[in-house]
Amino acid sequence: MKSFYTTQTSQHIDQYAIQTLGIPSLLLMKQAGFFAFQTLQRLLKLPTQVYPPLKTTQTSSVKTLTLLCGTGNNGGDGFIVAQLAKLAGHTVHVCLLGDSDNLKSDTLTAYQEMQAIGITTKPFQETLLHQSDYVVDAIFGIGLNRSITGDTHTIIEQVNQSQTPVLALDIPSGLHANTGTILGNAIQAEHTCTFITQKIGLYSYQGTNVSGCIHYSPLFLESLLAPPHPDFPPIAQNHSLNHWLQKLPPLLTTHHKGLAGTVCLVGGNHNMMGAIQLAAQASLNSGSGLVKIITQPQHTLPITQAQPETQCYDASQLTEQLQYANAVAIGPGLGRDKWAQKCYQTVLQSDLPKVLDADALNLLAQSPPSQTEAHTPQWILTPHPKEAAILLNSTTQIVQNDRIHAIKALHTLYGGVIVLKGNGTLIFDGKNLEIGLAGNAGMAVGGMGDTLTGLIASFIAQGLSLWNSANLGVSLHAHAGDQLAQQKSQRGVIPSELALIVAQLLPKFR
Repeated sequence: MKSFYTTQTSQHIDQYAIQTLGIPSLLLMKQAGFFAFQTLQRLLKLPTQVYPPLKTTQTSSVKTLTLLCGTGNNGGDGFIVAQLAKLAGHTVHVCLLGDSDNLKSDTLTAYQEMQAIGITTKPFQETLLHQSDYVVDAIFGIGLNRSITGDTHTIIEQVNQSQTPVLALDIPSGLHANTGTILGNAIQAEHTCTFITQKIGLYSYQGTNVSGCIHYSPLFLESLLAPPHPDFPPIAQNHSLNHWLQKLPPLLTTHHKGLAGTVCLVGGNHNMMGAIQLAAQASLNSGSGLVKIITQPQHTLPITQAQPETQCYDASQLTEQLQYANAVAIGPGLGRDKWAQKCYQTVLQSDLPKVLDADALNLLAQSPPSQTEAHTPQWILTPHPKEAAILLNSTTQIVQNDRIHAIKALHTLYGGVIVLKGNGTLIFDGKNLEIGLAGNAGMAVGGMGDTLTGLIASFIAQGLSLWNSANLGVSLHAHAGDQLAQQKSQRGVIPSELALIVAQLLPKFR
């Protein structure tokens, strides 16, 4: 299990360690700098020890480093890295982006120690980037909450265009640590060393675009983090796929299709038959005993021919088939015409646990439940950002700029379990927030959401809770996408093949 924290909680943990545990703040800064230096040495494929210094005759071992340091604590971490790099024999250039008169406390101490071993700061020049083997970004830390402008914006742009690899300290400068939103401009790092806590913004929205490979050190504060300290709760957690697979009931020798659950899938309107087929394929490949499809009359025969394990009916039989189901999902290829609206109203009146996706969410937005109803529905809503914006009467950009706020607002309005799809998919039930770390850009293709809907509905029908079903569905879906991308490349990931990978992963991880 991994835990993720906000800026505010991370700062509280830092202060608790200093004020209550009595750990000197300078020691924490030096530990952070040492961890970053060790990481840098590994990236340069050099020994991680500092002493004795590297022999200068070994020219392949001597690297040129440019450190961009701000005047806050993040800059102090950079000054520590500069000291260690100098002592190890590297050529070090330190550019102070700000006035040295603004250096205070531990940052000032680290700066003075750096000067004492012969390192002086110099004005930033773009030529330094092209002379360097690595750039260390220590401009801004996790406290940044304003848009970057002016000279700093220009410098960051030049760093990004230089193609010199970058190691960011704690967080790439310009990235909002809570939301993963780029504040005007941000360093595009190949690697990020983050300290004390894992910041949620590194894994949310645009965070994964600029953070690169993340290296994490708790700086010997593990006792405050694992298990989570009651005074410092994480904002979100991530559990392994195997954790969620353990929620599935075992397959006993007496197992039969009735015990495996019956899923009813509603959708596949005119010109959208494939969407409900993908959902059905996912349900079948994840263990459902029976999969029943409610679709347009002209689609029942071709769907049955393509997937003979399914049972297809037209909408006139929806009420009857719901009586035999353990879960119902509506939305894939549903549309919004009178046929779709009638199906939607029938499903909504059922007491079955539900999954609402795609146009079912658009229909829900037209007549949201009252506040009393919103806290009781047995449903999982699976919006992508645009659908979430419609449900919130907002915009896609506002949703993406603060996905955690958006998913909590969705739960307040609609209740149940919310799955906010996208990079760093979020799952929220009003109390617990899970963030998905698996998945890849190749999964941004039509039909992926339909496949996810089929998976989640399948697990509900097999007896899992809404929370466990949503998390298992999201995690399994993402891991299958990653495995398929490894086999074919990200550009070759398609939903109909992903469902087959799901069937392979179930026994592999269990």
